[in-house]
Amino acid sequence: MSKLLFNAVPVTVRADSQVVAGVLAYSKEELDVLREKHRGDYLFRRSGEEGSLVYSVALKEGLPLVGDRAERFALAHAPWLLAPLALEALLQGFVDLQRPILKPRFPLRLLSQKPANLLPQHPKLPAWLQRRIVLEFETRTVKDGNNSSRVLLACGVRTRNLIEADCQTLIDAGIALTGRYVVTREPSKDPRVTDSVRLAGRVTRASGSTLILEDHGDGPSSVDAAHAYLEARKENLVWCANHLLGAAAAERVLAEADKAAAVHLSGPERLGLIRKTFDYLRTQNFEVAPGIPAILGPLVGSERGTWTFSDEIIKKPVLVFDPSGTRTDTWNERGLDKHGPYDQRTYTPKHLRIAVICQSPYEGQVDTFLAKFLDGLPDVTTGKGEWARAPYAKGFIRRYALERPKVTTFTTAGSLSADYAAACRAAIEASTEGRFEWNLALVQIDKDFRELDDATNPYFATKAVLLKHRVPVQEVTLDTMRLADEQLVYVLNNMSVATYAKIGGTPWLLKAQPRVAHELVVGIGSQNFSTSRLGGKERIVGLTTVFSSDGKYLLDDRTAAVDYEHYSEELFKSLARSIEAVRTEDNWRSTDAVRLIFHVFKQMADHEADAVDKLIQKLGLTDVKYAFLHIVEDHPFVIFDEANTGTKTWGGGLKGVYAPERGLSVAIGETETLLCFTGGRDLKQTRDGMPLPSLLRLHHRSTFRDMTYLTRQAFDFANHTWRMFTPAPLPITIHYSELMVRLLTGLRHVPEWDPDVMLSPISRTRWFL
Repeated sequence: MSKLLFNAVPVTVRADSQVVAGVLAYSKEELDVLREKHRGDYLFRRSGEEGSLVYSVALKEGLPLVGDRAERFALAHAPWLLAPLALEALLQGFVDLQRPILKPRFPLRLLSQKPANLLPQHPKLPAWLQRRIVLEFETRTVKDGNNSSRVLLACGVRTRNLIEADCQTLIDAGIALTGRYVVTREPSKDPRVTDSVRLAGRVTRASGSTLILEDHGDGPSSVDAAHAYLEARKENLVWCANHLLGAAAAERVLAEADKAAAVHLSGPERLGLIRKTFDYLRTQNFEVAPGIPAILGPLVGSERGTWTFSDEIIKKPVLVFDPSGTRTDTWNERGLDKHGPYDQRTYTPKHLRIAVICQSPYEGQVDTFLAKFLDGLPDVTTGKGEWARAPYAKGFIRRYALERPKVTTFTTAGSLSADYAAACRAAIEASTEGRFEWNLALVQIDKDFRELDDATNPYFATKAVLLKHRVPVQEVTLDTMRLADEQLVYVLNNMSVATYAKIGGTPWLLKAQPRVAHELVVGIGSQNFSTSRLGGKERIVGLTTVFSSDGKYLLDDRTAAVDYEHYSEELFKSLARSIEAVRTEDNWRSTDAVRLIFHVFKQMADHEADAVDKLIQKLGLTDVKYAFLHIVEDHPFVIFDEANTGTKTWGGGLKGVYAPERGLSVAIGETETLLCFTGGRDLKQTRDGMPLPSLLRLHHRSTFRDMTYLTRQAFDFANHTWRMFTPAPLPITIHYSELMVRLLTGLRHVPEWDPDVMLSPISRTRWFL
């Protein structure tokens, strides 16, 4: 039996509390001026029909009305006004307590006083290098199961790196800055907040006490080292620690900090800190308006009657392993081993040709690994008693009903990008001379390659050459190949399903639900292009992935690289190509009922929704409904389950303590639902902390508005990944787009890469898994 809690408390006021607000017509320019002029004295809130009005509320006693007229509100019945007033009161309260504010709102962010620096004490570690716990506060208006609006104050817990010394101090300490970005500090526009930072540029060299910069945008090409600060990114924290302590000592110190952070971000510690924080805040007198104190209730769910939200555990989807739909299972691995892949009767070719690319000193080890991958490890079992099983007993060949492949090895002359590219070209020449095509390339790479820049990384070099010739690529690190068989079986398991999908196979599909309408589920992602962080013109490429409702991967498309103002037009063209292709292939009639569901990783703008309207009119479809579902990762809510005591790990520890079950959905309004794509059991180890829910938000222009249906479908699509046997952290509509962006971003830096490759048939495969 679960015991669910939010990391939030209800904010209320006395029932008789009233405020008088000034009212004026909305003007962006005027609103900006008012907020700048009256910061800390008034709250300005845009509201009214289509945001046409601005309401102003005095935050201090005796201030005159700002507005053309006055309107009185019972604050207990105006949550839209109470929510921002409560956050403003909290901000002022922390200022009065002399707590340094890092960010004033959305969210309000400040350093936690306890614990202090997570970096352990070391005689050579200066106080200006820190990793700290950060508290974040945000107010949200939600609706509970009774459709009643409530204002919640959420408290989040994160970590943050700090490098407080100026660049001159770093130079004096012997820390090289060349190639690293620096920032300058200037007083914040809000005097209640710590100094704001501005990215200044990348250091090319130091000339005396002056840093010479490149990629400085419109700013100066140099900066005084005493007035510049190294950007507080993780890699820069590591860079400083290595120089100050030496690589070995720095690794130990940083590992201790990671361990400490993991403890504080775990379920019990995170919840304990949140409870202590709210207990402290209840001792303070925060007034949302003069004479009106904020009342903070108990944690939502901590006391009987405080959890009033509708929730459910979504069942695992039924997977289908044959076209007739008779061979099913809810466990992908078990179903695959029992029934074989969905397309085993139709998949071709059964006799694969595999090119192996590896460094010559490791050819024997790669050959041994390949044998394990193809033939399996039937003698390696995991679990005990009734849980004992052999995860990779069948191997790739028998699991996917294939014949023994023809394997040819091509060794590299070294470990450089050029060496790998040359070996790939040798493989292509061999296939050309032999008049055949490679069905797969297995490439041995080194773990250290990930530290290289994209242009010199052999991982991307092999992708660039082989994808150009329509050869799917599966890379494996040497460290992975050397794992003990008891660990290797899990790697081979996941690698097998991704490889089968890459070569065009269909391992399984979702069991289709009866429906009248044709339904397509479309993922919309994007890739930003810029030659630098401060200079250069940014361009954007849109990526769409199209699936049938049973999870069949139909196709993907991408827009041209365009300026953001032309993105909607290009997105419309891309969607038109994709949907028209499916419509033609499936022979839709203009009068057929059609449902289009879009999963997006950013809030759709109205002009993007207009593009879909335009598309529907162009296609001549008369019965179409559509939904825009925004998968929101950045939101303030965490869900705890105090009844979950955790799952034992191989090391004897407990993982996922207080984590909710995968599939938990909590409706926090008619158009918003929290959904746990990952549960405590899905964590790999104790230090992985707490899985956080995603927020599913329905766009107001959507004409299909069944949030229960959309939430369950999103969960099904997260369980339908062919990249591994464990569920994806997001629906594959979005997850696949993310994987594409990650690879395309790296490939575009490779000299041999031709973006037009993605216009070839290879783009219709799952090349990115």
